[in-house]
Amino acid sequence: MITVTAQGLRNHGRLPRAASGTVLAVLLLCLSALAGCGSPEEPRMHRVAYCQGHSSDTPDDGFIDVEFRQGSTVVARGSVSTGTALTVEVPLGGTQIHADGVKVGAVDEGVATDGPAPSPGPDSVTYLRSGEGCPDNAPL
Repeated sequence: MITVTAQGLRNHGRLPRAASGTVLAVLLLCLSALAGCGSPEEPRMHRVAYCQGHSSDTPDDGFIDVEFRQGSTVVARGSVSTGTALTVEVPLGGTQIHADGVKVGAVDEGVATDGPAPSPGPDSVTYLRSGEGCPDNAPL
């Protein structure tokens, strides 16, 4: 003869509390791992800086609007006074620099972005400057 207690009926088909918490934690870990599968990799980033020195071509207010573009996409922008270097972080690859809407140069043209590349160091920055009055080194 089989005897079933009220306690046995109440827990029938359920896991004890500690076990159900463990199962839930494992399930959440698996789901977060699956969410990362197939998702694009985070782009590798590097630092780029630009400074436009003092000249008669700058606007009266002395500020320059700088855009860092990759193709037609603006990947970073800022406004700085002449003689001040603007440092930004952009995805690895060729980056065109525009000051007040005019292309003033490009950095890292032809850099491969799909294969292994050396990771720039924490003190690494590609610095482009034009005109006099710019610092020798760009701020990190």
